[in-house]
Amino acid sequence: MAPIGVNWGATGGSIDGGGTYVAGDTAGTYQVTATNTSGTLADTVRVTISAPPTPPPPPTPAPPVDTAPPTPAPPAEPVLANVTIKPASVTLAPGSKKQFATYGVTTTGDSVAVTVAFKVTGGTVNSTGLFTAGATAGTFRIIASAGTLADTSAITVTTPLGSGTPMGLPFGSAAQLGKAGGILSPFTMTADGGYTAGNIISRINTARAGGYKVMIEMPSGGHSNETSPLLSVIDGVLQFDEGKWRAIVDQFDTPEIRQAIADGVRDGVVIGDVMMDEPQVIGSGDGNTWGPPGTMTKLRVDSLCKYIKDRFPTLPVGPYHQHNTFEPGMSYKICDFIVDGYNHKRGDVNQFRDAGVALARRDGHAVMFSMNILNGGVQDTDGVWDCTGPGQAGKGNHAPNCRMSADSMRAWGKTLGLAGCGMYMWTYNDEFVKRAENMDAFRDVASTLSAQPYKSCSR
Repeated sequence: MAPIGVNWGATGGSIDGGGTYVAGDTAGTYQVTATNTSGTLADTVRVTISAPPTPPPPPTPAPPVDTAPPTPAPPAEPVLANVTIKPASVTLAPGSKKQFATYGVTTTGDSVAVTVAFKVTGGTVNSTGLFTAGATAGTFRIIASAGTLADTSAITVTTPLGSGTPMGLPFGSAAQLGKAGGILSPFTMTADGGYTAGNIISRINTARAGGYKVMIEMPSGGHSNETSPLLSVIDGVLQFDEGKWRAIVDQFDTPEIRQAIADGVRDGVVIGDVMMDEPQVIGSGDGNTWGPPGTMTKLRVDSLCKYIKDRFPTLPVGPYHQHNTFEPGMSYKICDFIVDGYNHKRGDVNQFRDAGVALARRDGHAVMFSMNILNGGVQDTDGVWDCTGPGQAGKGNHAPNCRMSADSMRAWGKTLGLAGCGMYMWTYNDEFVKRAENMDAFRDVASTLSAQPYKSCSR
């Protein structure tokens, strides 16, 4: 085949003499023609020019962040504001132990668990807050701290009656000072009414000199003695007048009496203060009542204990009532103890003891048991009120009650006394107490209790 010369032509685009075609910008179908130089021969080819693809749209810019709805700030986390240690004060014998508890309070007022470090100015304390008193009497402090927050509790270590070693559990009949002029051996304590701002210091000093202990009754004495001066007609009803009660307490609030009580607690002469008798007694108002139902509650009694403890911080304070007779479903938070009185009609003594100890353990307070020796023996139910049967030792104060027998007082005194911070009996009667069989029983109880470790009646 021999090459020939041609002339190139195109209906769209361009082509050079060498046959190189360049498409134009306009889409469409065109003809490219090759003609020999003599013009006798020609050929064509179809060329299609396609439109370029549509470019993608430009990206949509993201809206600025500050145009989005504002995100609410999370609520502030509660912050620990305070650390509290309980109890706020306690009196212990050398070598005895006390478990302290702590909790935190947040800025929102909620109580929360808190991890604290303990340290003490005397004695020892472990990481859980279990304090062990040292051998030296004195006033010390336990400090619970969490970061920069801390709280302290006062600890008084006593050497009872200056003996140099802890004495046993106190035991005695109430009202000995008023009815016998002093305490009778083998008793080691008494609980008497009639404490006034004018005689309390001398009574404490007399007890210290005589080697016995006292449960003071401030601001007043037994139930029938204390209700009358503490009642007023309020809203037309005879009832407890707290203003009168506080006014009597205020009479004791002097530097001299505060020091005498602190000294008495420190050396074990003052066991505590029964600040109210039988708050559960209610009625329409007959001179032996606190008023209508609801007048007295554990919450209110607790506030009265606080009123005294604010003035006498080391003094154990509590009321007299059976564990199951006054709001047993409620709890004291400040009162240090209850005096839990037993008589035979309250049932089995072991069950009574165990229930009293269980309530005290539940609520964190101490318990001192007592027996109603003149009116709490086995009741006379045979139709003749002569109280000559088993467990009976003569007529009680009113039918069908009887006095306790010597065997009952011996057995019940040990059963109850060993479980509490002391044991006392209500109430003193010279003829009955001094009966030979009864004195033998009292000596047995006293011997058993005196051999036990001393227990504080504080929380």
